[in-house]
Amino acid sequence: MSWYNDDELWKRFYECMFDEGSFKLAESQSQSLLSLVSHPVKNILDLGCGPGRHCLALSKMGHNVTGIDSSPFLLSKAQLGAVNSQLDCQFIHADMLDFVAEKPMDLIINMFNSFGYFDSQEKNQAVINCSYQNLANKGTFIIDTVGKETLARTIEPVHLSEYDNGDIRIERPLLIDNMQIFSNEWILIQGDRAFRRSYQHYVYTPIELSAMCYKAGFNHVEIYGSLMGDDYDLESDRLVVVAEKN
Repeated sequence: MSWYNDDELWKRFYECMFDEGSFKLAESQSQSLLSLVSHPVKNILDLGCGPGRHCLALSKMGHNVTGIDSSPFLLSKAQLGAVNSQLDCQFIHADMLDFVAEKPMDLIINMFNSFGYFDSQEKNQAVINCSYQNLANKGTFIIDTVGKETLARTIEPVHLSEYDNGDIRIERPLLIDNMQIFSNEWILIQGDRAFRRSYQHYVYTPIELSAMCYKAGFNHVEIYGSLMGDDYDLESDRLVVVAEKN
C-alpha cells in the first residue's frame, strides 16, 4: 500500500495538519487562486482535495466544485464540511493519476504539496497529462507546492512542533536520490504513546515543472513564489505553477 493510501496516517495526524486556521487560510488562498487565472471560471476540479478546504471556499464563492482524493477518511471530512455549510460540492473517491472528469473543467488545482506523490517520474507526468485532458479548451492548471530550492535552504535534520492539546510531532526530513525525493518521518507523541509514519515524494524545480507542463501540451506556463503572484526567488516559501491551455 502506498503511504498516501494509509488512512490511519491521516486520522492520526489530521489535527496537526488541518486545524481551524487552515480552513480560514484556504478562503483567502482561493481568492488569490482566481486572480492568477486570465479567463472566466465556473467548473473547478481539486486534485487531492483532502478535507475539502479549498473546495468549500470556492463553492462559497459560487463555483461548481469537484474534489477527488484517495483517502476515504479525508473525503468524509470534506463531505461533512459541505453538509454543515449547506454547500453543493461533489466529492469523489478517485486517483488523480487517471481520473476522467464528467465535464470539461475551467480550472484544476493541486494544493498543499500534493504533487509528486507517485513512485516514478512517468506517473507524476501522467497527472499533468490527465489534467490537460480534463480541462476545457481554454483552461488553467495550478500547482501549489514547495520548490526543491526552498527545501534545500530550509530543511532541518529534526523539527519538533508542540500543540495546544499537548501532542508533540517530531519530523525527520531528508532530500535523497540526488535531491529528487523528499523523505520524511513523522512521530506523533500523545501522552505516553507514540505513532510513527514515513513518507516520500518527488520534489521539483520551476524548470522541471514547466517542462512537464509543456510536454503535456500546455501553451503557456508562469512561475510564482506565492499565490499572490510574487516572483519566485531564493526567499520564496512556495512554488506556484500556472499552466494555461488555449
